[in-house]
Amino acid sequence: MRGWPLVLACLAFAAPALADGIHGRLELQDVAAFDRADSLSAVLGVRNRDDALGDLRLTWQPRWNDWSFDLAYEASATYGDAPAFANASAALALLPQAPPATWWNLSDTFVNDRHLVASHKIDRLWLGYTGSHLVLRAGRQALTWGAGLVFRPMDLFDPFAPNATDTEYKPGTDMLYGQWLFDDGSDLQLVMVPRPVRKGGAPASNASSYALHFHTTLGRFQTTWLLARDHGDWVAGLGVNGALGGATWNLEAIPTFVRDGKTYTSALANISDATTLFGRDLTLFAEYYRNGFGLSARRYALANLPMPLLGRLVRGQVFDTGRDYLAVGATLQQTPLLAISPTLISNLNDGSVYGIAQATYSLRENLNLILGSQFAIGPNGPEFGGIPLAANLPVYAGEPTLFYIQLRQYF
Repeated sequence: MRGWPLVLACLAFAAPALADGIHGRLELQDVAAFDRADSLSAVLGVRNRDDALGDLRLTWQPRWNDWSFDLAYEASATYGDAPAFANASAALALLPQAPPATWWNLSDTFVNDRHLVASHKIDRLWLGYTGSHLVLRAGRQALTWGAGLVFRPMDLFDPFAPNATDTEYKPGTDMLYGQWLFDDGSDLQLVMVPRPVRKGGAPASNASSYALHFHTTLGRFQTTWLLARDHGDWVAGLGVNGALGGATWNLEAIPTFVRDGKTYTSALANISDATTLFGRDLTLFAEYYRNGFGLSARRYALANLPMPLLGRLVRGQVFDTGRDYLAVGATLQQTPLLAISPTLISNLNDGSVYGIAQATYSLRENLNLILGSQFAIGPNGPEFGGIPLAANLPVYAGEPTLFYIQLRQYF
């Protein structure tokens, strides 16, 4: 474990947040990563890595009758081996540069050297009005659509990766948001997300997003309807969910009509149920995901990925290169203070498997300890074992074996 200067700095930052009306979270973390001998990180000299991370989030959310305001400031730092690996990987330019995820640049990296990266940003900044039927918000905010448990094909705006270790705060996006609440419980949402093509530019139509999202009940089923123009492509969506005994199921179909005339259809189906095991609460789920942009082949190279898939990987809208996936998982409440959550994700096209295990223990009120591990099962070549950079190059890009420990203090 290392990075005590980082711990002390985060504690110093947190002191002003104890003022009335300001709340937040301080997270301290240590991550150990171990890659294979023929991995890209091994070639770059950082096969095994150990990093200390700190993240401080301060929030202020005042309310005035029907009006509300949300401001969130976040400062984070990483000390160890990951900064050198990130800088070396970026210098290789293996993937195209990601376009701006949002309009305004409200972040700044004030330290970036071989062993330390530190940055801060404004992650929420919006003003809102909530009436009996109308909701309006303008500014940097977060929005989540879809019923995915591991994969989220209907979520167009900064979805979490399936292996994200922290899903408490979604990154904020500059947008205009409107919602109309109907008397029967239905609601219609309208979203406009302006973005520039390049950092610092003016918003452009083919880089922005415009979406309508409608939720209503039809008979015994809850339905969701989506129509969007996202980064110049048209996206439609239909979601249906209902009950099966004591379980809950969801179905989603999301066709995307890209500008070259082709249609790519993603889909999702999941089921979850709550039961008991030896007197302890247990939640089980299974989820099938079809990545309409993915490849069904068992072997392919990073350099040969098709542009519709590559573009969404770079933008962070898709995280997988294969076509068909099955995820199964559970959460066991071992004690009132300890929850254990294992998950297995299988690429059904190449047989590779990715495992995730996490345990959360409440040390005391507002203080949690999280232990976790992530690991790939399978040889090099299939997706989770590591994809070759090029067809004839025996260097592979994949997820390392991870072990992490997190301490989260809320105030």
